[in-house]
Amino acid sequence: MSKRHTASTITDDALDELYNNATEGWRRGDRWKERAEAAEAALGRAEQLATRWAVLRTHGGAATELRAALAEPKE
Repeated sequence: MSKRHTASTITDDALDELYNNATEGWRRGDRWKERAEAAEAALGRAEQLATRWAVLRTHGGAATELRAALAEPKE
């Protein structure tokens, strides 16, 4: 466990370390958000594809299978 600094005892290096840690945490959060948004967009495209397939009689089975896979419970 690292030492807890106070306003009167923190050094420039320790403050820089805190800022770098916070910045990396924000970046990591941004990366996870981007991945989640990309996954949501892919899911939307898959749902649109299933809808288009359902219109075509020859692909009705594939659309049904895709919808079933998309409707499975989330982990």
